[in-house]
Amino acid sequence: MLCSAPGRAFKGGRAQPGDEDWSKAREAYFLTAEEKQEWQTLKSRESRADFIERYWLKRDPTPGTPANEFRDTVRARIKTADSRYGSIDGKPGSRASQGFVFIVFGTPARVQQAHQAALERPKLTELGDSPTAVGLVEGNETTISWIYDRERTPRLLETLNTPTLQINFVIEPSRRTDDLQNPGLVNQYREKLAHKTIVNPDLVPAPAAPLAPFAAVAAPPRALAVAPLSAAVRAILEKAPPQTVSDDDRQPVFGSAVLWGARDKAETVAWVFLPEGRDTGTGKLTFHALIRADEGGKEVAAGSEPAAPSSTLPTARPGRVLVRRFDLPPGNYSASFAVTADGDRPLASGTIPLRVPELEGDFAISSMLVSAGMSPPGKEGESAFSIGPSEALPRADATFARTESLWYFVQLANVAEEDKVTQELRLLRGPRTVAARPAAPAQLREIGPGRYAFGYELPLSSLEPGSYVLYLTVRDGQGHSVLRRADFRVLDRGTKVSVR
Repeated sequence: MLCSAPGRAFKGGRAQPGDEDWSKAREAYFLTAEEKQEWQTLKSRESRADFIERYWLKRDPTPGTPANEFRDTVRARIKTADSRYGSIDGKPGSRASQGFVFIVFGTPARVQQAHQAALERPKLTELGDSPTAVGLVEGNETTISWIYDRERTPRLLETLNTPTLQINFVIEPSRRTDDLQNPGLVNQYREKLAHKTIVNPDLVPAPAAPLAPFAAVAAPPRALAVAPLSAAVRAILEKAPPQTVSDDDRQPVFGSAVLWGARDKAETVAWVFLPEGRDTGTGKLTFHALIRADEGGKEVAAGSEPAAPSSTLPTARPGRVLVRRFDLPPGNYSASFAVTADGDRPLASGTIPLRVPELEGDFAISSMLVSAGMSPPGKEGESAFSIGPSEALPRADATFARTESLWYFVQLANVAEEDKVTQELRLLRGPRTVAARPAAPAQLREIGPGRYAFGYELPLSSLEPGSYVLYLTVRDGQGHSVLRRADFRVLDRGTKVSVR
């Protein structure tokens, strides 16, 4: 990574995929020429959102961890540029020439300035003579030079393969201009640097035997009425940390799935696993939610409701599972959840991303669901995870034994040519890739008009115990590329899966 920062933040995209041209956004200063061309071919909000996620992921020096240090640094530089390089024409400092260079190349080794002396105002020599316009003769031009050298900025110059770099700016307040004097050279080096920031090429273990054909997901249970959030609970949700799957047996696990089966509308199911041993007290549990749209931060759902443990989802470890359903319109969301006991005493809180695809015409991919395979339907009848006569129930604690296999599946909508759909997988443990193979046919199964699905088995016997991240990239051969992620944990000891 060419720039670093100590802060750690949630791996998500702050940029808005619905903007008219995100490729000109400040966060997109590191786009390569090839990426800019790809962006121009994207037609749907979903594909643009996935492009932005891949943009950050390819530049993440520690994939598989909650932080993306590259993204954190870029955003910190944007904030600094806005405060340091206030533009003279009303634009934020990060849009000014100096702000742009600061975000891309960082702080220079030294700065030099040269001011042009003001020209003398002409005098009137005869009655009726008019002086030359002040704006034409007042010299207030300043030339600022940023110099990068091998003593103070060696990594940058080594990356650019140049002994020194000087970037000049011409500032003229009277004309309200702030220009690069050598834009061609700057853009040449920016392009080279943009390529160097990619430390994870496009994320792409191989598929095993496909699952049997999928059927439609059945109608979900009725959502419960909710009460408004209290101020204390809202404060908990506002500070809810990003969800991670760690080796800590005491850590709660938050999960979600967005599915649609053969229907025209996607449904969102969220859950939290509370491991055994947490002090839940003797009172009733309460489930709280605060869901905001990524674009604009608008609050779309918020409330609290009593929560009783559910036996719907299996776990590999002893504990309790709380399940809730949400009806959300298409869009990208940040969902913060919390569980409290004995009033507002917090037991668990976490923030996860939710993506609800638009099913009206655009190529769409559901969440990637990870489970231990198919199982008979539950006693309570069909659930949101029904796959025809069976169910594909996700592991609520995202935990598997090495003696098991992990099964993953996704659903697709509006596929132009089913034989052109491919899948690529990459499995990471921390920053290290432990398995990766290139694109392979997805072998779709039709589950309804315009609706498809595929699923595959991944044996875990060769994996060491620990936490893993599975990335799935699905392409349809028509220019659409969608990225999905699933976090899970592998235990060395055998598991005794909870039963309903």
